[in-house]
Amino acid sequence: MTQGGGAVRLLRSAPGRLELRRRYTNRLWPALAYVARAYRRTVIRRVRVVAVIGSAGKTTTMRTASAALARPVRRQAMLNVGSHAGAGRALFSVRPRDRHAVVEAAIGGKGEMHKLARTIRPDVVIVTAIARDHWQSFGTLEVTRDEKANMLRPLSPTATVVANADDPHVRWMTTQTRARVILAGEAADALIRATDVQLDWPHGMRFNVEVDGLVRPASTRMVGRHMVFGALAAIAVGYLEGVPLDEAIRRVAAVEPTPGRMQAMALARGGHALRDDFKGSIDAFNAALATLVEIPAARRVAVIGEIVEETGQQDYRDVGAKAAFMDRIVFVGSRKHYQAFRLGAKSGGMPAEHIERVANAHAAIDVLRDQVGPGDVLFIKGRWQQALGRVGLALAGRDVQCRADPCPFKRMLCDTCPFLEQPFTGLANRQEGGRSSA
Repeated sequence: MTQGGGAVRLLRSAPGRLELRRRYTNRLWPALAYVARAYRRTVIRRVRVVAVIGSAGKTTTMRTASAALARPVRRQAMLNVGSHAGAGRALFSVRPRDRHAVVEAAIGGKGEMHKLARTIRPDVVIVTAIARDHWQSFGTLEVTRDEKANMLRPLSPTATVVANADDPHVRWMTTQTRARVILAGEAADALIRATDVQLDWPHGMRFNVEVDGLVRPASTRMVGRHMVFGALAAIAVGYLEGVPLDEAIRRVAAVEPTPGRMQAMALARGGHALRDDFKGSIDAFNAALATLVEIPAARRVAVIGEIVEETGQQDYRDVGAKAAFMDRIVFVGSRKHYQAFRLGAKSGGMPAEHIERVANAHAAIDVLRDQVGPGDVLFIKGRWQQALGRVGLALAGRDVQCRADPCPFKRMLCDTCPFLEQPFTGLANRQEGGRSSA
């Protein structure tokens, strides 16, 4: 494909329109910020707004909280849209007749959360977790939590914070607000508590909800113990906002997994894929691998990509050591990272012949097309630029032809990309700019 032809297709495509809209919106944002704030303070001032903040799990929590409050739930959640532009679009989609709105508040640098707090003016804030997803922006977990606490500091005593009781950094954040604090999680002192948490592969997770002396069975279609908080927080918000507990539980249980985020998917030749190809941070790797150990499988095969914001080759060695229980690993990435990962896996006891490297997602498809069968689990993990979701989709029966490496569309996941089944190779000399949002 020529560069000119690629540009024409970009302009005509759904991802291209979204990309152009993002560019123009970001340029106009200094003015739009004031409009969004005015809109929140006047037109939708009576709407109760729920803001979701944290380092991980925001989009899934936003989707489940939306379901609990009977708000529309998009199956295709985009990658974080940044701070003001994304929040502004979310607020402009709210109408005065709406009772509730749920907004994901992502930031990319210091000083942004304070501005977001002034714009969103939430009545309820859900705090998911503090993790090492953006150390390049904030440096330490202490700096990260302090920046994110700026959403909590302006809250009035009539507001509510639903906080992750199992994260000590989130607990610290609750000391920075005058709002009512509701701890939710597995901790013994959680006011809304999840107990008897169990993996229900490949359907999701099951647990009991304990609140106000009531105990109810609950479930989520998201896989992994670390995904339970999003469901629990959504149930909590629904209950606190007047939704009957049983109804909130039913609504949350019906929410489909967010594509590429601990999503179980049946494969054409039998077995299942566990796709977690949306986010490649070190903490996301560790949480996903901890879940994978518990999944019953005839064989565990992994497609593992590169780590986002890695601090050095030690991160790859650590992940390799933790992944050494796998029966086979196909590493997608540079030789330097592969060598570090391979050393880690060997140190964990994995035979060297069970690890191999390929350059991109399509090469991984070629290697594994006939290698995963009944009873097997294919684990897929990497950073979004590698678009490793194509591996799972191909083995699930989709005619994956796209060979764009890296993926040029930051806000379009493979599942709905119009180029997935076309011989698309990306745009010549195009580089994706901007920071990651958290």
